[in-house]
Amino acid sequence: MIDPGFNAEQKDTVEKSPAWLVSMGDVTALMLTFFVMLFSMSYVKSERWDEIISLLNRTTEPSEIQKPIPTSDRAIPSVEVLAGLSTDYLHRILQEKLSRDPILASARITPLEDQVVISLPSDALFASGSDELGEEAKLAVRELAGVLSQVGNQAEIVGHTDPLPPAEGSYPSNWDLSLARALRVANALTEAGYKGNFAAIGMGDSRFRHLDPGLTEERRYELARRVDVVLRSEAGGQ
Repeated sequence: MIDPGFNAEQKDTVEKSPAWLVSMGDVTALMLTFFVMLFSMSYVKSERWDEIISLLNRTTEPSEIQKPIPTSDRAIPSVEVLAGLSTDYLHRILQEKLSRDPILASARITPLEDQVVISLPSDALFASGSDELGEEAKLAVRELAGVLSQVGNQAEIVGHTDPLPPAEGSYPSNWDLSLARALRVANALTEAGYKGNFAAIGMGDSRFRHLDPGLTEERRYELARRVDVVLRSEAGGQ
C-alpha cells in the first residue's frame, strides 16, 4: 500500500546514489567472488589428497605398466659365437708350420686385430692367366689343408689379380679369373681333407690401390696376384 503522505514531489527530492558507487560495488563483489574461488581451490581435504597421490603412484609403478603380449610362442634364439685361436698364437703357429714347404714359405702372413691373412703368391701356384694348380702347388695346398685342420678357425678364400686384363679368350674379366683361382684353392683344400666350411670370393684388382704406393710398380703387380686365406678369430663350423 502506498503511503498517502508520500507524494510525487517528495519522490523527486530523494537523493540518488552516484553512478561510480554502483560500479565500485560490482567490482568489489566480483573481487570477493574471485578470492573465495581461489581459497576453495587452494584448500584440499587431506583424505582426497591422499587418494589422488595413491592413484598417481599406482599408475606410474613399472610393475603396473601393461607389457606387450607376444603374438607367437616362437622366439629368435640367441647365438653364442665360439672363439677360435687368438690371432697372435695363429701367427706364430703359421710361421712355423708353413716354413716347411717351399711355396708356403714364400707366403706373406699378416696378423690383424680379428684375423690372420695368409697371402699365397699366384705366380707360384698358377701359370700366367690360368687357374690350374701345378704339381708343387697341389702339394703345398695339401700341406696347408693339414695346418688349417689343426687350428680350426673360420676360413675364407679370397682371390686377387693385378690391373692388367686377362689374355684374350681366357677369362671375361679379372673378377672371373680371381674367383676361378679362389674356387680352385678351395676345392683343392677340400680334396686334401679339410672339413671346414668356408666362402670363396673373387675381388679382381679392386684392392690394388691398397698396396704400398712406395713400392715399385713391378713389386705392386706381383703382390696383387695372390690368393688370400683369411683365418678369422671365431671357430669354424658355427
